Amino acid sequence: MAARKFPVATFLRSREEFDYLQEPDFFHEIFGHCAMLTDPDFAQFTQHYGQLGYQADSKERVYLARLYWFTVEFGLVEQNGDLKIYGGGILSSPGETLYALDDERPLRQAFNVDNVLRTPYRIDIMQPTYFVLDDIRQLYELKQQNLSQDVARAMESGYFLHFLNQRT
Repeated sequence: MAARKFPVATFLRSREEFDYLQEPDFFHEIFGHCAMLTDPDFAQFTQHYGQLGYQADSKERVYLARLYWFTVEFGLVEQNGDLKIYGGGILSSPGETLYALDDERPLRQAFNVDNVLRTPYRIDIMQPTYFVLDDIRQLYELKQQNLSQDVARAMESGYFLHFLNQRT
């Protein structure tokens, strides 16, 4: 992504895996990400993210992966009082789409980069937590932040309290 190239999976999910798949497939890449990647600001954000990942060490990448997971893959945004999906992991999963928008079980937190970086995720279940942007421009404004400094602060701070409460 740092070189403005988006890696794409080369296999297609089976009919039984249509509602939820743990790993990206060709359908996920095309249906979930391509439309957003045509937006220049979103494309610049993913390039910036790729550059950060390229420069980060393995421990820092764990925290950066959380940012990607809770935005590019499982991001929600509020528009005119309605929740909208922009995350490719939700868009490419009919089951997760209904769950993210309509189910009462998931926690929907206001987007805060520190909390996002401090919240681990699981790939094998519908997400228990989503972070909601007030405006899609919040994502683009992350390019202006010193995300490396945010990662360092998150590494020192430990898990976000809501995650610890969910585990017990």
